[in-house]
Amino acid sequence: MPRQRGPADSAEHPTLIDVGDAQSGLPRAVVPMRPRLARRAFNSPDYLFELKWDGIRALLARDRSGLRLVDRSGGDLLAAIPELRDVSIPDGTLLDGEVVVCDSRGRPSYDLLAGRLGPKAAKRGRGPIFVAFDLLYQDGRPLLDRPLAERRGRLAAAGLGGRMLAVPEHLEDDGEPFLEVVAEYGLEGIVAKRRNGPYIPGTRTAEWLKCHVTPRADVIVGALVIDDRRGARTILCGTRGDDGAIAFAGDAYVPPYLGTWLDEATRDFTVEGSPFATPIGLRPGLRFLRPRLVAIVEYGGISDGELRDARFRALRLDGRLEDTRPDEYVDVPSYPSRSGTERPRLVVLHSLPFPME
Repeated sequence: MPRQRGPADSAEHPTLIDVGDAQSGLPRAVVPMRPRLARRAFNSPDYLFELKWDGIRALLARDRSGLRLVDRSGGDLLAAIPELRDVSIPDGTLLDGEVVVCDSRGRPSYDLLAGRLGPKAAKRGRGPIFVAFDLLYQDGRPLLDRPLAERRGRLAAAGLGGRMLAVPEHLEDDGEPFLEVVAEYGLEGIVAKRRNGPYIPGTRTAEWLKCHVTPRADVIVGALVIDDRRGARTILCGTRGDDGAIAFAGDAYVPPYLGTWLDEATRDFTVEGSPFATPIGLRPGLRFLRPRLVAIVEYGGISDGELRDARFRALRLDGRLEDTRPDEYVDVPSYPSRSGTERPRLVVLHSLPFPME
């Protein structure tokens, strides 16, 4: 059973594994460990660096009850992504990873994945494929207390890669040149993970740190500004405070090709009053929404608590309101780079499930 961390590791309580689950098979209530936000990319011998995948976080397991693929809230993903029923892993295995769909150039694309799962599903893109980046149980035995470097070594040695399951490589020490190469290839970002750290289910912790190429955030969709000709033009973003109140966090531009779709997809959430705790100026075409939808937005900066130059990317399929709480940056000292760009480039090319074009 994984031990609890102190308050400095996470503001949230970790989800513990039920002993009864362990006796009857693999646990069913593991909530994935999640990263906090690094202020910038860094180099450090204390961390391993991996690609950040533009997909849906998921846990893949097989035990006496069969194959399970669930999202971070425990929802069944095999019903929505039946292609992955054919994934082959040994009994007693529990993997943490992401489900991804790649574009024609081999880059993971959340937009293509979301398009497959929406009400007008279109099977565009390459995949789906499960990208496994952590091994939590092997042969029915828990590995959560083992150091990340050991779990990664066991995962690489298990020979699990195949047509529907990929095991990415990682980079030692050098996050700065890694992020530069990731940006060059048009990928989302990287994740730094402390090499000696255990896996603490349910925590958002500085043991793992994410670095985006372009800053992005999960926000509550509190309202839309509707144009009769092109549908939604703007979303009014919100973030959730510790008291549950929703604070206004700025506007995000909606690209024209998504305007009509977003307008239609959100109509059932229309309400009369504002969901925001602070006053919002009225404007033509304003439609308030029940605060149930979470969106991914990219932004240029933050000023006075509001996003600047923000752009709507997609509705998050597994979005939770608690994930929209503002995240304070974590500063980590950076050391001189050891590898240049050649090794980071090889890690990127060897990690992607399809060849880059």
